[in-house]
Amino acid sequence: MTILGRLMSFFPLLNLTLVIIAFFNFVFDPSAMTALLVPVSAYAFPLVCFHIHQYRFPLKEGLSSISRGYSPWYGSHMIQNMFLTFPAFERFLRFIPGAFSAWLRLWGSEIGSGVHWTSQFELSDRGLLVIGDNCVFGYDVRMTSHAVTPSAKHGMKVYVKRIRIEDNAFVGATSRIGPGVVVEEGALVGAVSDLFPNKIVRKNDHRKKKVAAS
Repeated sequence: MTILGRLMSFFPLLNLTLVIIAFFNFVFDPSAMTALLVPVSAYAFPLVCFHIHQYRFPLKEGLSSISRGYSPWYGSHMIQNMFLTFPAFERFLRFIPGAFSAWLRLWGSEIGSGVHWTSQFELSDRGLLVIGDNCVFGYDVRMTSHAVTPSAKHGMKVYVKRIRIEDNAFVGATSRIGPGVVVEEGALVGAVSDLFPNKIVRKNDHRKKKVAAS
């Protein structure tokens, strides 16, 4: 791993430290300004750093190495790491209608209107989603737009591709969705489904399974 990669591994600690400092600053010196510093350090700071990182090291879809040269995916992952370690930060946003969708748009995802997110929804790559209108995500759905595997040629490699969920699609509870997955308009992903990279789910797939089972 490059020196920059090693430095980026400390970003989650830096982010958490800033949040703790801002919180205690507000506790001991409560004011509108110190209160504002808490959400700024928790939400605005990593978001701004992500866009600066994207400008300098744009994250591209496809296959790349993590261990040989600097990986833009690794850097962006470290910037988002605090939200994976402490998911309550994003779960709070889901109490406010439309706030979580707006939050993902700020990271670069394309999110339609009327999307329903449950409180236990888990996301690894905030800028790599295309979600249509009126989509529903069940309890404990997990979506990750990357897959990391060992490679003799590339060392540790990562495959990155946007996840695409089209209008009026439904993703059942505890489903796992990998990079490059496409759920077509009106399609149903059954509960406890594992969708491997680049799988396409079509509208009538669940009906075909019922017929086959009968």
